[in-house]
Amino acid sequence: MKATLFYNYHLIGDVLLINIDNESLSDHYETKDDVVVIYSHGKIVGINIFNFSNIVKIKTEGRIVLPPDTLIDIINDKCAPFNIEKIDYVTSSGFKVGKILSVENHPESTHLHCLKVDVKDEVLDIVCGALNVKENMKVVVATIGATMMDGTVIKKSELLGEESYGMCCSPKELGLKIDYPLHHLLEIDDNIEVGQDFFSIERH
Repeated sequence: MKATLFYNYHLIGDVLLINIDNESLSDHYETKDDVVVIYSHGKIVGINIFNFSNIVKIKTEGRIVLPPDTLIDIINDKCAPFNIEKIDYVTSSGFKVGKILSVENHPESTHLHCLKVDVKDEVLDIVCGALNVKENMKVVVATIGATMMDGTVIKKSELLGEESYGMCCSPKELGLKIDYPLHHLLEIDDNIEVGQDFFSIERH
């Protein structure tokens, strides 16, 4: 069972939010101790584990992008009384290092650009409005299926008639608390390999 984890003590309290399906509306839930399993038409759409700091300390504010295996084990252990399918280990965040191969002006917009971005296994058409976009720039690409820090899931989209198959990201969209110009993409060092999972890169 695939899931996305969120934790923000200051915003929602000491609750680990486990999102499995953010498109279905819940219709009932089951509770055992500090665990609430949320259902929609018999399908699990989410799990909330309360008082989670009593089990493990989490410093993340927002999405836990690549949770350690130990955290997944703890979650599955807490959910065991519900006899539900185990949550899978997460090995990829969906955020890849990409290289912008070309930049063209959007035919119907004065501020959007149509990009071709290499993410190693494919070249993606992406519509982008960032101010610093340029050819040969390495950026972070949220690929289709990736979950953003606010819970939004990236899907194929269309902007003023042009299809877009992902999103090039700013530091804010990546949940990074760094001083960076507004409406600018995070520029990745040229020595970082195209296609690498951004959140697997060691950063200092």
